[in-house]
Amino acid sequence: MLIAVHNDQLVLAENAKSELEYYCPGCRKGVILRQGTHKITHYAHKKRNECGFSEGETLEHLKGKKQIYQWAQKHHWNPQLEVYFPTIAQRPDILLKINGQTVAIEFQCSPLSLERLLARNEGYRQLKIPVWWILGSPYLHNLRNKKIVQFTQIVKKQFVLLFWDVKKAQLVINQKYRRCSYSRLKYDKKTILMKQIEMLKKKQYHFPSKEIKELSLTTFKHTGHALSECPLVCHDLIASWPAMAIPVIIWRIGVILELTKYPLFYFWKKKEWENLLMKVNESDWLIPGCLSPEMIRNNVIDQYTSELIDYKIILKKDNQFVLVHRPQWFNDSQLKLQLINDKRRS
Repeated sequence: MLIAVHNDQLVLAENAKSELEYYCPGCRKGVILRQGTHKITHYAHKKRNECGFSEGETLEHLKGKKQIYQWAQKHHWNPQLEVYFPTIAQRPDILLKINGQTVAIEFQCSPLSLERLLARNEGYRQLKIPVWWILGSPYLHNLRNKKIVQFTQIVKKQFVLLFWDVKKAQLVINQKYRRCSYSRLKYDKKTILMKQIEMLKKKQYHFPSKEIKELSLTTFKHTGHALSECPLVCHDLIASWPAMAIPVIIWRIGVILELTKYPLFYFWKKKEWENLLMKVNESDWLIPGCLSPEMIRNNVIDQYTSELIDYKIILKKDNQFVLVHRPQWFNDSQLKLQLINDKRRS
């Protein structure tokens, strides 16, 4: 920690004197001053205990926290370090004041479960304090969808993850996590389609999971086709923000199969339509830690709804959605590639 108490005054670690005694602002137990040429000067509890202040802090966390404090000072946001809120037993790394609004900053460098994140955010909600979760270097690489969704926040109406680069002492706003199924790179639509067809074949015939086996059997039962022969509208060729534990294309195929249960010209009110799509692979929708669940989920649902309208599978009329056409399944995946080429030329 960077703040401790001496004579009822908060003292920044770099201003502390080694001969004086200091106490933790949370548990009021004694702390020691740690200094060194290769360490950020900070306080540590004399004995390990259950105090919320006693969580181990890495060098990156201590350094980044100090940098963020200095960055906020330059913006005239009146930052405060490690302010303790006894009513929720929490202390943000930094507390800001932006246009009269108190904002908490949490610089997260260690693993944090979704359950713990939700609990922390609930505490801040009780105090009506918005919080920015800024991630450290351990979160820079190999982030799976679950962690991306867990820390997704909104900046300028866009889904983002926030990072702090301690080497450059700057905030990094990252939007690079939009992707298509089985394709994280920015390929053209034809290449993405080819990769998705190839992966669907591999998933069905070579590495079938229980879920894929069930979907394959259901698909063959209702259509007589394999997964790779799914309608073109099932392929997510426009990158979207992660929202599910499974590739979006699997959910999209599930939606098309669900629609086979309804007769043509069946209609749904807007909320009924959204609920229908949400219940497909319902357990695979990921839970955000910083946003309401529907914000990310509805982004995926709205995008697919728009494509179903473009492909004339459904029609939107008077805030209702009407099923007007059955999508075409393919006997030859090459026909899909040809259709993509035709659409690109038209």
